Amino acid sequence: MIKRFQACFPELTYDMDLCVNLANAQAFLDAGKKRVRLYGGLVRHRKIGAAGLALTLSHETGHHLGGAPHLEYYHWLSSEERATEWAVTVGLPSVFGSRRATQIGREGFSQLRTLGLVN
Repeated sequence: MIKRFQACFPELTYDMDLCVNLANAQAFLDAGKKRVRLYGGLVRHRKIGAAGLALTLSHETGHHLGGAPHLEYYHWLSSEERATEWAVTVGLPSVFGSRRATQIGREGFSQLRTLGLVN
C-alpha cells in the first residue's frame, strides 16, 4: 500500500515504524522533506484493515497537499478537516480510481471509527 501512495505522490516519503505501538500516523517535515509515517499499533491492529490504512495514508498525505485552511501552529500542514476532505476527493481517487475510492473510504471510516480515530 505504501508503494502505491509513493508512486502517486512522489514528492512525499512514506514509511512505517513498527516498533511504535501507537495506533496512529503522522504527517511531518524532516529536514525540509514531506513525510508520512504509519505506526505499528495501527498497522497491526486487528480492527484495521487495508481500507483503514488507505484512508489514513490519504488523510496524512492531505495534510501536506490539501492546501488551506492550515493548522494553527503548523502552518505548512492542512487542517484536520481539509486533510480528510482532500483524502476522499483527491487522494483515494488518485491511488485507487473513483469507483473503488468510494468503497475504500466508506470501509476505512468504519474501521477507524471503531478505534475512535474519526467521528
